[in-house]
Amino acid sequence: MGRTVVIAFLFFLLLIPGYGLAKIQVLTSIAPLYCFCVNVGGEYVEVKNLFIGGADPHESSLSAKQLKDIHSSDLIVINGLGMEHWVDLALSAEEKSKKLVVSTLGISPITAAGYHVEKGLAQPEYAFNPHVWLDPNLASIQVMNISKALSLRDPLHKEIFKRNATLYISKLKEIDQLYQQKLDSNRSKKAFFYNDAFMYLANRYGIVVAGIVEECGERGGPSPRKLATILGVMKIKKIPFFYTPFSNAFLVKEIIREGQSRSAEIDAMEGAELHPLMYEKVAKKNLAIFMDVFGGIILSFKRNF
Repeated sequence: MGRTVVIAFLFFLLLIPGYGLAKIQVLTSIAPLYCFCVNVGGEYVEVKNLFIGGADPHESSLSAKQLKDIHSSDLIVINGLGMEHWVDLALSAEEKSKKLVVSTLGISPITAAGYHVEKGLAQPEYAFNPHVWLDPNLASIQVMNISKALSLRDPLHKEIFKRNATLYISKLKEIDQLYQQKLDSNRSKKAFFYNDAFMYLANRYGIVVAGIVEECGERGGPSPRKLATILGVMKIKKIPFFYTPFSNAFLVKEIIREGQSRSAEIDAMEGAELHPLMYEKVAKKNLAIFMDVFGGIILSFKRNF
């Protein structure tokens, strides 16, 4: 009887992350975090992303399957800074304390473009710009936070998580150096952006933001007066325009036609491909597009406008 109990106990341990064969079940909220978790956790994690197939990660309503994934996960890695509006609705206080990992812990956020409390342009949860991951230096902080969370959940493999995080951060440093080298050599780095997703990256590498088309709280897009002003400056000064896959296609087409300036689609990564190499590939592709547009090589890139 005693031997049976021991065997049963050992078998039970095999099913606990950190003691045997069981992997940590990790759920992420956006594609960059999926990429970070896969690279840090390696073979000791099984990672799912809450939104798949190019779905908008800013969506707050969840399906029955998504709720099931939330409740069956061991860890839920989110970006924070007001991005995941579903957290309070989907998780109890106990689940938050046990599962929730806020990857932006320790990062000082910037205010969302157009957010003014006194003007009532947006709800408090939209006060901060959440797109920190587009700056590889800030992405490194997110990677370290993920490594610490995995280590707490699975202390047996702590050194492996730490080593994987260090290796991945070295890749992020290479991307940072590449952006510095390429963009520092280009004097013309002024642009309009559809939204404020790239503000952290722009601040890091000296890209001058001439203006944001759709700011926080501007439901239905910018006012006709604001749009006319942007188009006038864009046309006269020939300032490039960048937009993302989630930008309003009709408005983007109008801006490109009326602004008559160089333009291109760049990827903010939220709904990108769920792949371990995604971050590196997209970051380098974005850089190549920045260089081509700032250098005047291309007139209009993507969407065949």
